[in-house]
Amino acid sequence: MNESEPILEGEIPHPADFAEQLIRQVLADLDGILLDGEQPAAAAFPVLAAAAAAGRTRGGALVLLAHAALSAHHALVYGRDGEFAPAPQADVGALLQRLCAVAPPQLAALYKAASAVEHYLAAAEPGAQRPQQTLALAIHRLYEGMRDGDDALGGRGLVELRSLVVYLDATAQMLDHGSVSAEPLRVMRPDRFHDYFMRFTSLAQAQNGEGAERAVAALSRDGRIEALVTEDARHPVAAAAQEVHDAVTGDERTKDDVLARIRALLVFLAALRKTPQPQLGDPATQPEVQLALVIAAATAPLRRGAEFEFAALAQIARYNRTLLGGGARAQRAH
Repeated sequence: MNESEPILEGEIPHPADFAEQLIRQVLADLDGILLDGEQPAAAAFPVLAAAAAAGRTRGGALVLLAHAALSAHHALVYGRDGEFAPAPQADVGALLQRLCAVAPPQLAALYKAASAVEHYLAAAEPGAQRPQQTLALAIHRLYEGMRDGDDALGGRGLVELRSLVVYLDATAQMLDHGSVSAEPLRVMRPDRFHDYFMRFTSLAQAQNGEGAERAVAALSRDGRIEALVTEDARHPVAAAAQEVHDAVTGDERTKDDVLARIRALLVFLAALRKTPQPQLGDPATQPEVQLALVIAAATAPLRRGAEFEFAALAQIARYNRTLLGGGARAQRAH
């Protein structure tokens, strides 16, 4: 059980004041990272606020953040014992009305949107904590680090908070564009997915002929299949897929989902090669772009049997580039 003492001292801010300031600052940190359609949003807060005011599914991410901010404030003031106490729905609704001028009749749609995001995440990562808990924990770590002068802890909390907001918003965007009940693929640890992806591409590029001179399918770095197989040799792409499938740790669904994510990423890279997107960069000439995309593809929301939504994968990849040091701008201090 995780017990903590109160952190906020002195003139303690009102919960709504604390939550509003936190939400506005976190979203300001993500200006130019979150997407509006397929283009970077110069200001992130108005985009999410408009989605919330309209009752769109994307507004569900803001509901979860509001809930977590209020829960974290309670823990920072009174301490906590185990999980963060849930914020009363009436308080969350009042905060949304204050933040985004959400009309009371729209609140039910926003709560439903937040539940849809939660449901998707629970299916994509069975056993994981609810997003309100992970967000609140990140906020708590941020302020705990600030109180104790622990830059490592505070920095960890800030990066976790930003990362979670980017991911939750990407998931809500994806659900905005299709059925909220679509079955998701499971997420994968980014480092492991990167290893599986690199193993797959390396194997698929190999000649697989034990010295024989014959044409085989060569998979280029950017996902292009260069040639077709000839003779009786097993297709190297199929052989690579089987080998990676066998190497993945987990049950059959996890193995299948890793391969489905690899395939979807290759399709995305091929489309990016055909139609370059300046907001992402060129993975063929910029290694950090490809790395950011591969890491993003491990967790980006993806429906079974579908391809990556551009905005969802691109948004997470753009944030990853800031963490890798290759982003278009440096991250702000909170």
